[in-house]
Amino acid sequence: MGQRGTTADVAGLGVTTEFEPDVMEVLVATVRRAVRGEAAFAGTDTLLAELVMGDSEAGAVIAPGMRKSGGLSGFIQARAGLGWVSEDEAGGGPGARADEVEVEAAWREAWWRFGLGLRGSARDGVPAVPPVMSGAMRSCLLRALASARAEGTVSVRCRHVARALLELPDSRAREALLLRRLDAAEALDRLERLDAEVAGSGAASERPESYGVLLLRRAGTVGRSGNRLSRAFTSWTAQSGLNGSPVLFAVNVEATRQAVRCGRGTAEPVDLLLGTLALDRALAVAGHVLPEGLAAANVASAVLRRHGVRQGALVASAVASAVASVPAVPANPAVSAVSAGGGADRAEGERARLSVAAERAVAVARLRAAERGSPTVGTVHLLSALLDDAGVAELLAAEQADVGALRGELDGLPGA
Repeated sequence: MGQRGTTADVAGLGVTTEFEPDVMEVLVATVRRAVRGEAAFAGTDTLLAELVMGDSEAGAVIAPGMRKSGGLSGFIQARAGLGWVSEDEAGGGPGARADEVEVEAAWREAWWRFGLGLRGSARDGVPAVPPVMSGAMRSCLLRALASARAEGTVSVRCRHVARALLELPDSRAREALLLRRLDAAEALDRLERLDAEVAGSGAASERPESYGVLLLRRAGTVGRSGNRLSRAFTSWTAQSGLNGSPVLFAVNVEATRQAVRCGRGTAEPVDLLLGTLALDRALAVAGHVLPEGLAAANVASAVLRRHGVRQGALVASAVASAVASVPAVPANPAVSAVSAGGGADRAEGERARLSVAAERAVAVARLRAAERGSPTVGTVHLLSALLDDAGVAELLAAEQADVGALRGELDGLPGA
């Protein structure tokens, strides 16, 4: 699981182009500011304010120095959504279907992560659904995805979002820059230099770690983080004693995220399938590979690719299936701008849990690993268990994958 290489190499594997954790942090902050300000919608002005106040180099490119960044952010906050000439509805029309799916999924995830940060009375008064994205903000995120893809990377970073904000016309972000006498053209020139620095640095800074990969690093499975005691503690909490390694727990972490992004309140077996592919993508993007002792039991993603399954296509099918399985969205504009997502649309501060069916699939995976004498429960055992689920089998069949052939190859693997 995980192939070390460039992001261009990863793109050739048919994986999804996604907003990485640095962008997600900005989106969560944007949601937080919109909710606290009781804004009618989340616009490019709010996104710009959070970007320049964040830790990214891209934000510093737009408003260099604390005085300029703080002044711009404070100016936007003081307006509280009022007094703008722009309606922030500038847009270039819909993007590619995969990009539209990613924007919706990222906004659901940002809303969910905002809810995870709420404690006690902080949840009081929080609306039941996330704030609506303005047309300009949606266009900005679509442009950022297109910018990353044009660069040949599957990772959308803050610098791609910054470029989209600077290039998007007739938006509140551009209006704010003009009013604060910040030159967008100069900022774009500085951003070009930042892009060149990133390209010339061997992309060492362009190796973002997903939440699942971060867990594996903190457990000492890939890379190193902390001291021996902290790594041992993380490994223990990640159920290494039960599964032989933290990998299965990391898949569960990615699966709950996939459930939220698809609009489900609980992670189903199909989310475990998506989580397996997501963790493989994340390891490749981060430039990590699992140690030799764990590699054989965690090649499920490679097996799926050999049978024609591609993460991007599978995610699109899973999202379409999830949306089709919920009731029609009401005509209320405040609701219709949010994809129907059941429980995942509430910022209740609760982590998505595995469903009964998903828990059973994990239990079956553990049993099969034990039956075959494997020292660790890996993704090959999990995939073998997931093939028994009707929803997973249906999704794979829709991608023209032969479930019987998949099962046969898994049964013949030495690690399985």
